[in-house]
Amino acid sequence: MTKFSIRGLYDELERRITPPVETVVHSDEFAVTMKLIGRTRAAIGGRIDAVGAAVLHTVNLPAGSDIRKLRRQVGDLDYEIRRLRRELAERDENDRAPGEEH
Repeated sequence: MTKFSIRGLYDELERRITPPVETVVHSDEFAVTMKLIGRTRAAIGGRIDAVGAAVLHTVNLPAGSDIRKLRRQVGDLDYEIRRLRRELAERDENDRAPGEEH
C-alpha cells in the first residue's frame, strides 16, 4: 500500500508544471497578449460605463462619473475654504493694534 500525501502530490505537480508555465509567462508573445487583453478590457469597460451612465441619466440618476466629478469639486471647494480662512486669520492678526489682546 502506498502512502498518499497531498503535499507530495502538490510538490510533484509544481515541479512538472512550473518550468513550461514560466517559459510561457516570460515570453514576448505572452506580454503582447496581456497588453492586448488589457486594452480590450479597458475599451469594453469604457463602453459599458458609457451605456450605464446613459441609462442612469435617462431615469434622472447620477452616474459614477457624475459622483467622481462632484467629489473632485467638493474637494476643490474645501481646499479653497481652508485657504480663505487662513488668509482671513492672517488679515485679522495684521489688523489688530499692537498690544491688543486676542
